[in-house]
Amino acid sequence: MIEDLSCSQQEILDAAAECFMQMGPDVASIDDIARLLGSTKGRVYHHFRSKGELLYAVRLRSVSLLMEKVRPIAMEDKPPVEKLRAMSIAHVLRILKFLSYHRVVSEDTRMFFRGSAKPQEMEMIEKVIEMRRAYENLYRTVLQEGIEAGVFARQSVSITLHSIIILMNGPCFWYSPRAEQSSKDLAEIAQSVSNLVLRAVLTDPALLQEV
Repeated sequence: MIEDLSCSQQEILDAAAECFMQMGPDVASIDDIARLLGSTKGRVYHHFRSKGELLYAVRLRSVSLLMEKVRPIAMEDKPPVEKLRAMSIAHVLRILKFLSYHRVVSEDTRMFFRGSAKPQEMEMIEKVIEMRRAYENLYRTVLQEGIEAGVFARQSVSITLHSIIILMNGPCFWYSPRAEQSSKDLAEIAQSVSNLVLRAVLTDPALLQEV
């Protein structure tokens, strides 16, 4: 579904993510989203049946955006330190590029309270959970590889995983885009966050200088 978005659907999701980020999911309305699009709300309803469905679609797309960049890296035949470096940089750059999607996700903590979800929204929630689990498993695998190779500290993979994800998601909370920022500036941000991730797992800090 999210992988095969039409141009119109993508434009709607972009506008929805921006409205949800600026106004909050509770306040932002379909009218607000349509206004930002410069269209009627009928166009929005043509693709999405409710604001709740739009919110879950934004969440699903946020994970899809990460997955499409990070999964190919995770599948490469590289040493675990080099692989985690590349994965974490790709993750942060994706957040910086699609900040509205990821900020909405980071601030919307209620999406898994399924009692109030409509039947059509339940399917989307399950897709989000499934894709998020698959995304986390990419990191679980590389962490386990690093532990077995002796380059990552022998500690709980689950605790390590969720800790580094918090680090990589940090820009959702403190990053503010500026017009004068270049792609080099963004790359430096991603590199700095990646350094924090690697320092959290490496057995020997000197390994940080090798990648």
